[in-house]
Amino acid sequence: LKQRLFYSLGFLIVLMYFSMGHMMWGFPVPSALENNHIAMGLIQLLLTGAVMVINQKFFISGFKSLFHRAPNMDTLVALGSAAAFVYSTYALFAMTDAQLAGDAQAVMRYMHEFYFESAAMILTLITVGKMLEARSKGKTTDALKGLMKISPKTAVVVRDGTECTVGI
Repeated sequence: LKQRLFYSLGFLIVLMYFSMGHMMWGFPVPSALENNHIAMGLIQLLLTGAVMVINQKFFISGFKSLFHRAPNMDTLVALGSAAAFVYSTYALFAMTDAQLAGDAQAVMRYMHEFYFESAAMILTLITVGKMLEARSKGKTTDALKGLMKISPKTAVVVRDGTECTVGI
C-alpha cells in the first residue's frame, strides 16, 4: 500500500504540474508544449493511465462487486475515476478534431474539460485513506495483543467457602 501511494503521488505531482501548474502557479511549460494542447492532453492521459494501473485493485474489486450486485466503496471510487478518465479522453479526441478543423475556440473549450487530474486525485486520496486505515488497524491489533499479554493467567475463585486458583 505504501509503494502504491508513493508511485501514485509521484505521477500525480507530475500530472498536476502539467495540468494546472502553468495556470495556477505560473510554472513554466516546456517550450515544445507551449501551444501544443494535444501533446499536453496526451501527457495527462498517460500520467493518469499510470496512476490507474498502479491502483488497479480499486477497479478489480469495484467492478467485481458491482457485477455481483453488491457495490462497495471501491465501486464508487472505480466509477468516479473511470468516468472522469473516459470523459477526459472524449474531450481529448474532440479537441484533436477541433484542432484539425482549425476551430481555436473549441480547442480551448475542450482543453478546459480535461478531468484527468481528478481521476488520478481520487485514486491517490483514497489510497492515502486506505493506508491510514490499515496503519490504525495495525496499531489497534498491536494494542490488543499487548493487553492480552499483561492479562492474568489465573484467577482466584471462591468455591464452597474456600479460595482456589484456577486457570483462565
